[in-house]
Amino acid sequence: MSAIRNRLERWVNASWYGRFQWTLIFFPLLPAVWSLVWLKRRVTAHKAQPIDPRVPVIVVGGITAGGTGKTPCLIALSQVLVKRGYRVGVVSRGYGRKSPEATIFVEAEHNAADVGDEPLLIKRTVPAAQVLVAQSRQEGVLRLLEAKKVDVILSDDGLQHYSLYRDLEILIIDASRALGNGFLLPVGPLREPRSRLTTVDCVLVRNGDHPATSFVYVIKGFRNEGTGERLSLDAGLAAWQGAQVVAATGLGQPEQYFQMLRRKGLTFESVAVADHAVLPMKEIIASYVADVVLITGKDAVKLKGPACDTVWVVEIEALLPSHLVEQLDKLMAQRVE
Repeated sequence: MSAIRNRLERWVNASWYGRFQWTLIFFPLLPAVWSLVWLKRRVTAHKAQPIDPRVPVIVVGGITAGGTGKTPCLIALSQVLVKRGYRVGVVSRGYGRKSPEATIFVEAEHNAADVGDEPLLIKRTVPAAQVLVAQSRQEGVLRLLEAKKVDVILSDDGLQHYSLYRDLEILIIDASRALGNGFLLPVGPLREPRSRLTTVDCVLVRNGDHPATSFVYVIKGFRNEGTGERLSLDAGLAAWQGAQVVAATGLGQPEQYFQMLRRKGLTFESVAVADHAVLPMKEIIASYVADVVLITGKDAVKLKGPACDTVWVVEIEALLPSHLVEQLDKLMAQRVE
């Protein structure tokens, strides 16, 4: 099933972001899709009311389907706010979670299958944050305010959930993919028309050309999943010269992860599974006779069974533009007593 899903994702993305645009067969559906998008916003937006004027709500999302780097940006924002002494709450839908509970406060010991891989990654990376998964982000915000003392709430995705009041909207775009063919789903990757870019408070472009609106990923180092040992970037690169290295991931855009490693001089075999899928680690190690398997933090939280000394987590950090940090400081100064 995972292999079929993988193939289907590649096929759809090739149409949305490439030259073979077979999804144009759905073009007659576009007027109906546009009408539904407009109607949903018109009906739900007026319901959005501030819940607690002392607690700003910041939505970090996108208008394209697939990975753009939303979660690493939210983690970076959370870390900035925690370092400034604010009590941070995070609400997420918990994509792919199997737990039936309407809301769950995420703990570091949770299983990704119960709370979702991205909420668990956020909690483990920013332990001070109160992370809640909820079927409804609006209900999630209410639950956070009811059960925890927080100064600010960040919504992981949710740009299209207009019933959720927000004080700041941050829209993430990936420069290499941009808006694809520019069409709404299912012809293209857009969840909303491109005009949405003009209504948000901030547009961040991953690997963009302009420093004021661009953010990048940097590799801080490597962490051994079995022993907890940490290596700096240079130490890891030196230690694995001549080793049989495999880079594996289940990200929305795996090739960008592989390119980042290649730019550091690493030579490796690459393995990609569908976004949010669990890596078949035993099969990968056996098939490639791997000395080292490099995975992302998002992959690590989904691993099951005893940790393996062969597996190293690539610790990646999003570097945010200074103007966004200044915008955060201004918002918090205005709202928090």
